[in-house]
Amino acid sequence: MNRLFFCLLIGGVLPLCSQEPPEYAAGFRTVHLVDSSRIYKPGTAEGDRLHYRPLDLDIWYPAPAGASGDAMLFEDLFRLHEQRAIAYQDETDYAGYSDELIMYLAAGFGLEAEEGKRLLKKQTSSFRGAPAASGSFPLIVYMAGYNGMGWESFRLLEQLAEQGFVVVSISSIGAYPGDMTNGLENTMEQVYDAEHAMEYLKRSGEFAVDMSRKGILGLSWGGMSGILLLDRHPDFKAMVSLDGSDTFYYGDTDADDAYLSEIYEAGVLHPEKTRAAFLHMEAGDRIAEFAPTSEYCYYKKIQSPVHYIRLVNARHEDFASLAWVLETSPTEVQVYEEIMTASLRFFQQELTGRSGFEAYYRELLQEADKTDKPLEYVTEVLDSFTISGNITDKNSGEGLAYVNIGLIGKPIGTVSNSQGVFRFELTEANYLDTLRISMVGYESQEFPVSELQANSEPVAIQMKEAISELDEIVLTAREWKRKTLGNNTESKFIGHLFHYSQFGKEMGIRMKVGRQPLLVDNFSFHVSYNRFSGKVYFRLNMYRLDRGKPTENILKENIIIAVESKETGRIGVDLRPYDIVLTEDVLVTLEWIDAEAEVGSTEALAVSLGMLTGGTFERVSKEVEMKKVLKGLGLGYTLEVRY
Repeated sequence: MNRLFFCLLIGGVLPLCSQEPPEYAAGFRTVHLVDSSRIYKPGTAEGDRLHYRPLDLDIWYPAPAGASGDAMLFEDLFRLHEQRAIAYQDETDYAGYSDELIMYLAAGFGLEAEEGKRLLKKQTSSFRGAPAASGSFPLIVYMAGYNGMGWESFRLLEQLAEQGFVVVSISSIGAYPGDMTNGLENTMEQVYDAEHAMEYLKRSGEFAVDMSRKGILGLSWGGMSGILLLDRHPDFKAMVSLDGSDTFYYGDTDADDAYLSEIYEAGVLHPEKTRAAFLHMEAGDRIAEFAPTSEYCYYKKIQSPVHYIRLVNARHEDFASLAWVLETSPTEVQVYEEIMTASLRFFQQELTGRSGFEAYYRELLQEADKTDKPLEYVTEVLDSFTISGNITDKNSGEGLAYVNIGLIGKPIGTVSNSQGVFRFELTEANYLDTLRISMVGYESQEFPVSELQANSEPVAIQMKEAISELDEIVLTAREWKRKTLGNNTESKFIGHLFHYSQFGKEMGIRMKVGRQPLLVDNFSFHVSYNRFSGKVYFRLNMYRLDRGKPTENILKENIIIAVESKETGRIGVDLRPYDIVLTEDVLVTLEWIDAEAEVGSTEALAVSLGMLTGGTFERVSKEVEMKKVLKGLGLGYTLEVRY
């Protein structure tokens, strides 16, 4: 995607694009607290620094315009994440985490990873240590997104402070060692942190907060923790949900469904008692990748005034400041400007009595890409059926392991097991599709799904070996030179996942070969994270490239790599027995094909990522196009070669 910035950057300063002229400067201060009513690290003595719950409040507050204070760079906010990752546990060294994470975030937005480094040096509108303005100000409790902090929405929080609100940011930190989960217990930790923060602000009087005028701002999972806080404190007068999980659509993953059901069934939410005015802004892509079976919409259950707006062309990530600050497209930047303005004016209306929101709300709804109509979907469950069979070698009759089975042109596929047996769940929506059976070294076969579905018995499929002429390559006797292709990163912090629900996923990087033929001796990859409870298996693939797109697999037989349960570090395989010669650039991929044990919903494996010009490619099935998903960051794959 071509990325341009909507507002001109002058002198490296992040511009103020809001229509609201600032009344104050945005002061910033961090307050460190310890909640001695909660044990943080179990099994520690009272004198241990992690025995009680640590809590760092990031507070934006109105400061006099032109007041003195340290002008903050974005990295001053962003690096707080690394500092707290180190401070809140004593098991992992997170030094260097910020520098890798910012590159990953930039690449995830379609920018070159190096753009992240430039972002760190951008000046914000926050002034650390600025004196607080005189007066009494409404309070906004910001509930950060999943594992997030205030930096993710810093521009909106600055604007609120500039317009006369005190904003306390509550980071999303679970039980020790601090990792958040979707479970009720960890989510409530953020709620308890918010309560401790409010008690501190009430007791200290340091920021001149008017506790009778309070609102909640929740981003993503912070929407869920936000309504839990709202339920416990009915004196909140307003809440804004930024594509928050207070609205949830069942049917994406069983694990998420279970987590959310745990919360809803725990009796901790009483929407019928809520009296706070509510604004829910929702992305248009919430159900783009799955068919919902039901929903829980908090805003539909409450009796208090509700405003709802769906930004049809917005993505979930557009609701945080990063899409704005990373110099994304004009459309995405404008979307965030609208989100900020709507949030600000809503809080002004509900907490200060200032008019303007209703007119702006009606103005937004006049635009073609905005609507107050909630997402609609069909909850009818389609009839499903199973196609099963056994795939064998036509000559030997032996079962063929790890044959690819997929619907042509669709991200739906599987592989046969080690004996050649497969089972494939489809629905009536797939009745007119075509199933392709393919494997390196064999001729592909195609079958109409309608014909296979008509068979009540498992189908028997015989595959014929493919006969191909190999190009003759002459390697003359000489003293061999050796080199390494690819990316030798061994990052501990950032990686790309093979997730429990992504069986059959394939991901890889381009290997630049040069002009001389290369004989391949070894392939390796670096695993930074592995929660698989049993051994998992991957297939190595090497594809020719045509105009940058992968075509045929140059390997003529399966090369299977086993990874033990919990195994991390660099894992290699000797390729000398396969006589692989490279004469042109190839896309080298790993494809997840098997698991020894049943895979649980929290299991995953991460391959380390590092700087690499060519980026990272992936696809979820053999029958869909391989796409570049990360620019400037490549998987930790290497080929040891000689020439």
